Amino acid sequence: MSFSFKGKHGGSHPDDNKSRTSKLPIEDATVPKIMVFPVSMHIGAPAKPVVEIGDKVKAGQLIAEAGGFVSANIYSSVSGEVIAMEKRPTVGGESDAIIIKNDYSYTMADPIVEPGNAAGMSKDEILDTVRKAGIVGMGGATFPTSVKLSPPPGMTVDTLVINGAECEPYSTSDHRVMVEHPDEIIKGINLSRKLFPLLKHIYIGIEDNKPDAIKALEEASAEFKDITVRPLKAMYPRGSEKNLIKSVTGREVPPGGLPAAVRCVVLNTSTIRSCYRACELGEPLIERVVSVSGTPIKNPKNLRVKIGTPMDSLIDDCGGFSEVPGKVLGGGPMMGKPVSDLGVPIIKGTTAITVLTPEEAHIGEEQNCIMCAECVNVCPVSLQPILISEAFERGNIEKAKELGAMDCIECGNCSFICPSKIPLLDNIRAAKAAIKQKEEA
Repeated sequence: MSFSFKGKHGGSHPDDNKSRTSKLPIEDATVPKIMVFPVSMHIGAPAKPVVEIGDKVKAGQLIAEAGGFVSANIYSSVSGEVIAMEKRPTVGGESDAIIIKNDYSYTMADPIVEPGNAAGMSKDEILDTVRKAGIVGMGGATFPTSVKLSPPPGMTVDTLVINGAECEPYSTSDHRVMVEHPDEIIKGINLSRKLFPLLKHIYIGIEDNKPDAIKALEEASAEFKDITVRPLKAMYPRGSEKNLIKSVTGREVPPGGLPAAVRCVVLNTSTIRSCYRACELGEPLIERVVSVSGTPIKNPKNLRVKIGTPMDSLIDDCGGFSEVPGKVLGGGPMMGKPVSDLGVPIIKGTTAITVLTPEEAHIGEEQNCIMCAECVNVCPVSLQPILISEAFERGNIEKAKELGAMDCIECGNCSFICPSKIPLLDNIRAAKAAIKQKEEA
């Protein structure tokens, strides 16, 4: 990847590498025999299993219920039998998981609500349905959506921002959802109006490297005067919440603050579509679109995937590897995490599988910081990544916290831009984990 020295403050310009999949229609992925459902596929408390080994389940049946207010229900995406409950590797680390053997009959459970009644739902009914459906942020954050749609007491929302930026290189899953399902996105937006009675502005932010998506949503929203499709200059990480809010509204979320602090709520395009499908069709979140791309992938694709599908099945759908891969990432090259086991399952927040060649994956030898301040220049939340990293390496967790480690959005810009190849993002992630562990203790 390369970057431009122009317009670099607050972001960077990696090659987007989207051309291999941006024009490819969504295809149905193969559904394998064994499906893996981690109980931690969202931010917050793990879900609690409500099935046992030997139970027969239907597609769309609840298999684990939310473990707290910030948590999410999990549903089986296939019908079959629960054959194990054990720890399995995931993109985010090892997790307890429910293993289901697919019987390929796809016997469906009853819908979570009566289909066809979304228009008549009250605010409380909409929120309850979104919560019941297990919907979380599908752009990768995986924060439970029903919680996000319920701002803290005393905070009002007058602006809804729909995130269609999809700035992560290689990833085109949201792009294809916008092109192929714009009407469902707009219907989801209109449904959300009941949640925010003081709503005045609705913005759909899309990077300008997706002209077909911009056109599709402009046409779908043409009759709604308060919906504005806002083309945005492509820059990474344009799609981060605070960055996006500033880009489309001019408002700045304070450090450590929530979007609601500036009267905004931000939802990803696939997330708002899932909210509509839950309310209108009674459909829990059991599938999502995943782009599979990278130089070693023979036939890159955008795939409609059942949650719980192991990654190797999707790679097989794409014809496998044309050369030995150097790194496989759950996500894109900036924020994605490397996986060493291709049995890792697709979860609700998996936007992409990105495969790099050994040359592309080679970072280079770490050297001493040359004090160029590039990591400071590209940080979208105005942190000093090198200072946080150094504090962590010295074991000074309190100093890392004082420097704002917990405000890091983990975009990866600092590591990407660093000429000394210092693993800044890895160190900041580790610092955040240490801070959380200390606070919980």
